[in-house]
Amino acid sequence: MELGYQVPITALVLIGLMLAFTVVTTWMFRIQKTSADYYLAGRKVNSFINASAISSDYLSAASFLGVAGIAFLKGFDGIIYAFGFFVGYVALLLFLASPLRKFGKYTVPDFVSERFHSKTARVLGVVGVLFVSLFYMAPQMLGAGKVMGLLLNMEYKTAIVVIAIIITLYVSIGGMKGTTINQLVQFWILFGAMFLLAFIPFVLKGYTYTDIINFLHSLNQPEPLKDTTFVGASYTAPGFWLTNLKDTFSLLLALMFGTAGLPHILVRFYTAPDGKAARRTVIYVLMLIGLFYILSPYVGHVVRYVYMQAESLNLPKYLTYWLAQNGKNLAVPVAGSYFGGQILLGIVVAGAFAAILSTVAGLIIACAGAIGHDLVVNIFNPNMPEKNRVRIARLSSLIIGLLGIPLGFIAENLQIAVLVGLAFAIAASTFFPVLVMGVWWPKMTKNGAIAGLLTGIVGSFIMILGKSYLPSILQFKNPGGFVMLLTFLNIILFSKLELAQKGEKALPPDVEEIMGVLHGPEKN
Repeated sequence: MELGYQVPITALVLIGLMLAFTVVTTWMFRIQKTSADYYLAGRKVNSFINASAISSDYLSAASFLGVAGIAFLKGFDGIIYAFGFFVGYVALLLFLASPLRKFGKYTVPDFVSERFHSKTARVLGVVGVLFVSLFYMAPQMLGAGKVMGLLLNMEYKTAIVVIAIIITLYVSIGGMKGTTINQLVQFWILFGAMFLLAFIPFVLKGYTYTDIINFLHSLNQPEPLKDTTFVGASYTAPGFWLTNLKDTFSLLLALMFGTAGLPHILVRFYTAPDGKAARRTVIYVLMLIGLFYILSPYVGHVVRYVYMQAESLNLPKYLTYWLAQNGKNLAVPVAGSYFGGQILLGIVVAGAFAAILSTVAGLIIACAGAIGHDLVVNIFNPNMPEKNRVRIARLSSLIIGLLGIPLGFIAENLQIAVLVGLAFAIAASTFFPVLVMGVWWPKMTKNGAIAGLLTGIVGSFIMILGKSYLPSILQFKNPGGFVMLLTFLNIILFSKLELAQKGEKALPPDVEEIMGVLHGPEKN
């Protein structure tokens, strides 16, 4: 490797052990007799295991690599990702976790279809799940290719192919049960890695946050990092990257409420035994990821502090090169190598690998449910035997998993946390408004739900992929908050119009019964 870098043997050993554990776990849980077993682990996952699995599902490459990376690159403005990702679980706890579990279905499209008795809403829900999940999968594969490729001396595209095949096979065979146990272990690996990255500089080296920020604040000089022009007062204050209220507000709304609309997170609440367990799970998740998001921005700023004093602090040339070329994605591995040598770098690589495996596995399960359960079974063949439903679930997982390969190729030159933020934008503008209004507003109608889903899907598509064709006032760094408000507006508008035309007939005939299930006492 260039500039004196050696492939970390520790990383290879740890990844090998993790893969061996994954193979054993997958084989143990290879038998699923029903689709509920495959998609939801039989609805028997206890709160702490579920919380660890959800945290692992959620703390993806964007969190493990991207939050520290964007704090390293963008300073104070980058921390908004950590705030937004965390606060989203408060919205989940308050508005959705318990009612969705009480409703007792399999997927997010299940809810919109059964709540409004609409096949159109189910199909749009499926489109939304695939749109969000595939957008989310792309940066996970990017993280896989960049980190595994560089650290393990593997070509980017080769790394993408290898990891996609590994994840696809273990999800297709093990289903949600095998995935849950693997995610439990993977969470504690990635959390342990981040804890060590913060513990060593803070406790052993004495790098306090105050000292780091004061030092960076005092600088105002050119430096060679891509995507930035200087470091100093602007780096340590709001406005270095998010230069106006419009972008800041929209991004924060997208990150906060996108969390509460992510299909691969929401589906995990269906695995809880009951609504009470779902609420308890969210509380555990808040504690686990809250601590993680305190640590990761600190690590990003520590790396910036070291980088700006590379010579005096003896930062090796290959690490300086990594930061100058790709600090947005490699700040965490640099911290591992600098503060703990080959051993800590090995743990960090294993943590990154765990984050990628876990999140992509969750996304595959969510997409498989949308295709296999919502489309194939509920739209085309509702009377399909359970044995065939499991086969369809496995086939759907296989197809979605292999889609990770072209997605990884497309995402090669993008920033992980920013790309994930766009997936959150779609989730915030599509599922969060429809689910919240469907759970809490009895007067919401079928046309309101369809209008909301269409607004979120089409609006996000236009404002993300067609951004350059829009007037400047409609160009956002992240359009999620703006489109989300439009979605809420259209849900209310189209529901009221339908109510004005049809009266009470516009409402589902069983709306009172459904509201009783969502908000009433749980049946034993």
